[in-house]
Amino acid sequence: MAFGFYSPTKAGVTDQWVPQFGPDFPSVEPVDFPEQISEATAGGTLYVQEKGAVLETFELNFSLMGSADRDTLRTFFMTKAKKAFNTFEYEDGGGTLHLVRWVNEFNFRKTHAGWYSGAIQLRKEPG
Repeated sequence: MAFGFYSPTKAGVTDQWVPQFGPDFPSVEPVDFPEQISEATAGGTLYVQEKGAVLETFELNFSLMGSADRDTLRTFFMTKAKKAFNTFEYEDGGGTLHLVRWVNEFNFRKTHAGWYSGAIQLRKEPG
C-alpha cells in the first residue's frame, strides 16, 4: 500500500512523510459544491447559481500513530505544508497522486503511552 505526503511533489521531493501505518478505513472522500446561492420564488420555483468550483476533500483518520510518526508529521505540517499555505502531493492508498492543501489544525491526542490519534483534512487543488 503506497501512502505518503511529498513536498513539493513526489518527483521532486525535498521532504516527505511516509508513516509506519496508513490511515484507518473506511476512507472519506466527500465532493461538494460549497459556493451556491439559492432562492425560491413565491410560486415555489427554486433558482440556484453556482459561484465556485467543485470541492474535493480527503479525510484521513488515524487511531494509533506512533510518536516518531507524529513528530515527523508535525514537522511536515509546520515547515512544508504550513497548514493551507503550501501545496504538496498526497499519495493515496492506491498509489494515485493528488495535489492538496492541509485545511484543518494539527490536533493529535495522546491515547496511550507513545501513541496518538487524530484526523487530517486535505483539499484537492483544482486542475
